[in-house]
Amino acid sequence: MRSRTEGRGLRLCLLLVAGLASLGWAGEPQGGGASLPDVRAVVRQRQKAVVRVETFESYLPGLVRRAARLANPFPLRSNVGDAASFAFYLPSAVFYSMRKHLGSGVLIDPEGHVLTNHHVVKGADRVTVRLTDAKDVKRSFPAKVLGVDPHTDVALLKIDPGRFPVVTAPLGDSDQVALGDWVIAIGNPFHLTGTVTAGVVSGLHRQPRQNLIEDFIQIDAAVNFGNSGGPILNTRGEVVGLVDLGLFPANNIGFAIPTGLITPYIEDMRKHGRPRRGYLGVSLQDITAEVAKSRKLPVEAGVLVTGVASVSPGGRAGIRKGDIIESVGGKKAPTARDAQALILRTPPGTELAISVRRGDKTLDLKATPALRRTPFRIY
Repeated sequence: MRSRTEGRGLRLCLLLVAGLASLGWAGEPQGGGASLPDVRAVVRQRQKAVVRVETFESYLPGLVRRAARLANPFPLRSNVGDAASFAFYLPSAVFYSMRKHLGSGVLIDPEGHVLTNHHVVKGADRVTVRLTDAKDVKRSFPAKVLGVDPHTDVALLKIDPGRFPVVTAPLGDSDQVALGDWVIAIGNPFHLTGTVTAGVVSGLHRQPRQNLIEDFIQIDAAVNFGNSGGPILNTRGEVVGLVDLGLFPANNIGFAIPTGLITPYIEDMRKHGRPRRGYLGVSLQDITAEVAKSRKLPVEAGVLVTGVASVSPGGRAGIRKGDIIESVGGKKAPTARDAQALILRTPPGTELAISVRRGDKTLDLKATPALRRTPFRIY
């Protein structure tokens, strides 16, 4: 009787183990699914490439800058924020003569180039980068701001590490990022140096500030004040974005600037201080079924030219209002965002082939984008 009971119990245990294995609780995941990322290995490899960016602003220069912004006769936004900034800043000399701000950044090469956010270094009279080098020695270096891109909120800094070894993080291809991909954020929120959070890509092609150039990655990894400028890493340890901002009080919605908006312009920022983007002076709109019906268009999908600026490169190339863009630079442009991105990424002065449909004809045009100017704004 005892042996029969033991045999029955053994069979039940075997069935339970088999059931757990079939549910994927034991062994490798079924269906070829990927296992969880090795966050520890990525952090061990890249954490020392993440730096603290400390900026210092003297009282009098800061007061002059805020007064200049308030007096700007051509503001790009309401002056209410500038007025509030000036009002709160005015009495601050009573408490301190030097304002200190903290952000994050990432070393991208052994020569000491650091990527961070423009808003981290904006208005700074002095910038210091603190890092932990390859020999675990904490050091600080004065940093020079080589270039900034206010449109995407990116800044390129330069330090001179000298003979000291530094750890760097390679820039990856953000165009390969997909919804659900694992990402790792490393930064210095609330002065907590080297804080690591992980999550997934929860959205793509976001424009939180409704900026034409923005094409941000949305992540659910926790980011807070001080994470700004820190890297977003994929599971291979490559930088695919820079943390830009979070939606507060939500703690699981953050936005990162993809490397696709950074890498093509690093050399421009190093040499010219700003990105050099192409400009055609055309307004574009996605064609939907409703748009096609109302405008009596021959297609129900594509990119429609809704306006051409006078004396613009697009106008000189022969682009007209009502044209349907089929390709830009030999690449298909299924949406207005795709077409604008191809135009923006074309260096000024470079000939750009544009194929348009006009009526029942297809025209191959040649345009030469001009330099896209930064809108007038006193920073």
